[in-house]
Amino acid sequence: MPAPSVPTPAAQTAAQTSARTTAEPLFRERLTPSPAVWIVAAATGALFGIILVPLSTLAAMIVAPLMAVGACVLLAMTSPVVEIRPDLVAVGPARIEPELLGAPEVLEGEDWARTMGTGFEPLAHHCVRGWIRGGVRLPVLDRQDPTTAWVVSSRRPEELALAVRAAQAGA
Repeated sequence: MPAPSVPTPAAQTAAQTSARTTAEPLFRERLTPSPAVWIVAAATGALFGIILVPLSTLAAMIVAPLMAVGACVLLAMTSPVVEIRPDLVAVGPARIEPELLGAPEVLEGEDWARTMGTGFEPLAHHCVRGWIRGGVRLPVLDRQDPTTAWVVSSRRPEELALAVRAAQAGA
């Protein structure tokens, strides 16, 4: 009878990494538009259908709702997701390990306005949405990375900062 196989250290590390990657996120937020933006998108889409009224009322009645729904679907599909996992900070398509980031700085009100205005960092990675009035600045500690920081919009910046701290602590 063959002896049971003992997992190698590499296999154990791979299993641990896989378990951490599939773990529940510490924080997850989709940066969807505000209700006013949804209304404007739907109205703009409907206007494209209304343009067809002189050609065909039937075509206008078909195209207007389709374009309105299409504009809303496009908005939803292009809304980035901010997700913090124990081994990964993901903002839209960008990814970075939490240990490469410094202490998160919560930005709201005047601090957010300053960061987006006179304090704008051209070398920072920005994932911001104009309809969200707060966020977090995460300094990048990797000296080889030309990016100075990540600036991320969030409706829940305190929770985002807490999740980044938890990921950095090895939660």
